[in-house]
Amino acid sequence: MYFNKLPALVCFLLIAGCASLPENYPREESWKVDTSDSMLAKSYQEKATVHPGQSGAHPLGQGMEALAARVALARAAEQTLDVQYYIWHTDEAGRLLLKELLDAADRGVRVRLLLDDYGVGAADDEGFMLLDAYPNVRVRLFNPIALRNARTMGFVADPVRLNHRMHNKSMTADGAVTIIGGRNIGNEYFALNELVNFADMDVLAIGPVAGQVTDSFDIFWNSPASIPISAFHEQALTESQIAGSRKKLDAWVSEKDAPYYQAMRSTEFSEDLKTHQLSFYWGKITTVFDLPEKSAGGDDADILLKQLGNLLGQAEKDLLIVSPYFVPGKQGTAALIKAVQRGARVRVFTNSLASTDVGAVHAGYKKYRRQLLEGGVELFEMLPKLQEGDEIKKKLAYSGSSAASLHAKMFLFDRQQVFIGSMNLDPRSVAINTEIGLLIDSPALAHDLQGRFDAIYRELFYSVVLEPKNPDKPAGKQRLVWIEYRDGREIRYTRDPETSFWQRFSVGFIGLLPVDSQL
Repeated sequence: MYFNKLPALVCFLLIAGCASLPENYPREESWKVDTSDSMLAKSYQEKATVHPGQSGAHPLGQGMEALAARVALARAAEQTLDVQYYIWHTDEAGRLLLKELLDAADRGVRVRLLLDDYGVGAADDEGFMLLDAYPNVRVRLFNPIALRNARTMGFVADPVRLNHRMHNKSMTADGAVTIIGGRNIGNEYFALNELVNFADMDVLAIGPVAGQVTDSFDIFWNSPASIPISAFHEQALTESQIAGSRKKLDAWVSEKDAPYYQAMRSTEFSEDLKTHQLSFYWGKITTVFDLPEKSAGGDDADILLKQLGNLLGQAEKDLLIVSPYFVPGKQGTAALIKAVQRGARVRVFTNSLASTDVGAVHAGYKKYRRQLLEGGVELFEMLPKLQEGDEIKKKLAYSGSSAASLHAKMFLFDRQQVFIGSMNLDPRSVAINTEIGLLIDSPALAHDLQGRFDAIYRELFYSVVLEPKNPDKPAGKQRLVWIEYRDGREIRYTRDPETSFWQRFSVGFIGLLPVDSQL
């Protein structure tokens, strides 16, 4: 029976191997334009003039606020919208924002949408082709899979190239206001998912930094690795297809029937944003990003890591790391322990085995857990469930879902500087994917964010510690212990909490494999 299927399999592999990226297609370069006369640019420029040479940052910790911010930018834009994401689901949040982009295009706004092809793989090309067919809208795919109708086989045929992805996440309106952070586009990133939601962090920024983000977008948009989605489809869509698609999208997203529209409108943040009354933390803000050449293994393309690595190595008093996917490796582990030896308090907040959505990453992390603790690094792993009646945890989820996973990527250096962006401290972010983030020099913001963690971390995270296996012999062998703080008492676990034997066995088995470099 196996041999009967072998010819078909060989034929399919040959077809996949012969598939190649399109070459002869119309391609136009597109760059930023002068948008200084837009109302959005003028309104925030007035704020920036009070802080010459500085930019302003407003953290977006709650999912509904983050979604409202993106909707507000799309509606306020008069000339340009530059949108770059790793994942874009076609669920309620994804359709809502697609409609906002189309509405902006109807007003004459130039919309450029750059998506990582692997990150939108679950969606059909048709939806984004329809978007690309609209006037004023162009869609490009970064490092796309050549075989569109058999994506899995296309990936198998070219795994080395396709393993490199664009993990960047940004949205910029009129070159004046930008949103950078860890959120992709999908329900779970905005606290709209009924099963699990991500605790995440973005930052809305104004001032010179917005122009820097636009420059970054231009570099990626005009990279040879970014290919127009229309290049993969010879037959153009008809006007009736486009009109029908728009009608369907409008029906999907109705302000009258969509509860998330009402939820956004009811937030104090939405009103402040609409009236330009948002408060900002001011200081020097630098956009740091990898070059698209990193996806092809280009030398000196991993700019972001080099800049952050210097700061990690210079922390003297306090280093707080929030990284949902945390695999420090030998060098990273040594660097963090060295920081402790210099006198710095080093805290790492990451996912527990029960809360992570990528078990292989946890397998890489657990290799270094004991060594980090022995070296004085403090570890905290996120609880997988939101407790009923816990107001702090409810803030993470608009829908009241019962599960949560950490997704924010944030580093605080000596309570002076903050990094918020797309980069995890794991081998994939370091060496394989392209990343972007904002380095914010603002002691006030750093103090605020650190204060938030100090206030709630016991409610959201297990403390992972080493304790004597035999209390009567404190100098003997030590074991890992997870401490949960609930209702004023401590609950201790001696194995990964809220996990099954098979979860622990699977992660332990994966940990025996040399997977670190492929995470």
